[in-house]
Amino acid sequence: MTGAYMFGYPRECDRCKNLSDLIITGPGVMPFFKDGSGPRLMLIGQDPTIYGKQEKVKYVLMLNEENGQLSRWLTSLLGEDNYRRAKIYATNLIKCPFSSPPSSTGEGGYRFLLPYFENCKSHLSLELTNYRPSLVLVFGEPAHKLFKSTLVNSHQIADSMKYAFTGEFVRVIFANFEFDYSPCLHIKTYRVADTYGEKVKAFHSGILKYFGRS
Repeated sequence: MTGAYMFGYPRECDRCKNLSDLIITGPGVMPFFKDGSGPRLMLIGQDPTIYGKQEKVKYVLMLNEENGQLSRWLTSLLGEDNYRRAKIYATNLIKCPFSSPPSSTGEGGYRFLLPYFENCKSHLSLELTNYRPSLVLVFGEPAHKLFKSTLVNSHQIADSMKYAFTGEFVRVIFANFEFDYSPCLHIKTYRVADTYGEKVKAFHSGILKYFGRS
């Protein structure tokens, strides 16, 4: 396999087809990979579902759009030079989209997604093992809680985003290797996160120092 698929993102999967009629069987969304000489950054979203025109989502986190929301945020966060140097791989915890966003089901995102994640965990394990990230950012509280459950030292990190997003990067253990990790606020939340003000500043400074070490 070449390109982004070389890290283990599935081209096809139907493990969840009997879980719910909300699942749209088959990933249908490509992983995103940008090569570079800098740190190996891994971005993890929750799932590829969006409100409205699902067919617009061609790549994970829509990172193929140079002027997309997340691309602009990353460029602003890291600076243009660091963004160009960074090696970036983006995936979702749940590979297949839903006909409606999990947050609209009434169960809450985490509870609804849990059985799907149980079927997707092996894909994520393969991606982490093959990509060997230096730094992992996971977007949103449900995704953070699901990802946290895969870590050997998960007890060191809070479930709640209010307490888990500290602005610091935590050294975590997955299987037999380590990397730095931070949950990350959704981009819209990040921009208006008055209650996270000092933590957002620390996060920004911390990631710049991290990239400066490369």
